[in-house]
Amino acid sequence: MDRGAVPSLFLVLVAVAGLGGCKLEKHLATNDGGGQGQQVVSSSPGGDMDVLVADIWAKQVLPHLQQTATDMAVLGDAIAADLDTAGEAHGYRPSSEGSPWNFAVRVQGTILAAKTDSRAATADVDVTADGKADVILQLGPVIRGTALRDILPFVDFSSFTDQIEFAQLSRSLNTRAYESALKDLPRDALVGKTIDVIGAFTVRGGGPPYLITPVSTKMGGS
Repeated sequence: MDRGAVPSLFLVLVAVAGLGGCKLEKHLATNDGGGQGQQVVSSSPGGDMDVLVADIWAKQVLPHLQQTATDMAVLGDAIAADLDTAGEAHGYRPSSEGSPWNFAVRVQGTILAAKTDSRAATADVDVTADGKADVILQLGPVIRGTALRDILPFVDFSSFTDQIEFAQLSRSLNTRAYESALKDLPRDALVGKTIDVIGAFTVRGGGPPYLITPVSTKMGGS
């Protein structure tokens, strides 16, 4: 081997080795759904999703949901008329084929019933004042589903190490929602109270009541 080539080969090997532990960079989102101008959330190998969520919660997650939430009374009628039209106007879904529509929503209504004897506690809320539940609020501490992750256009699977890490991101978002918006609700005095919620839900083909994951809650009187 030419002696002059040895230093060059060494530099190439060092550069390649350095790529193994590099952190994915953030870049501006260009997808639709209110995410334009948002920084795409990325992870580094073995990253702590709880730490990542703590970093983006107040800066990206809450502002996005607050700015894009549609009133549930309006949204319910739109979904009933045509899901895809409602989704194109008010929702977001990842670009992968077959992905369901996700919606940011504002719920203002009266709590008709509450099931708080389970770790997956819920409350039924009447939005249209017809005496029937239009939505079911998840109260936790067990929060089901991936709506909070899937409503965010600045979160993309390709920016994460693997499916396990992407699933952990969803769990961390759900845990943060419980800790910040649901943990301190007066669970023994919910029925009959009014509530104002910002949250998200996913529509997979079924009708109301829709299962909402709240990120902010305000309780009113009876």
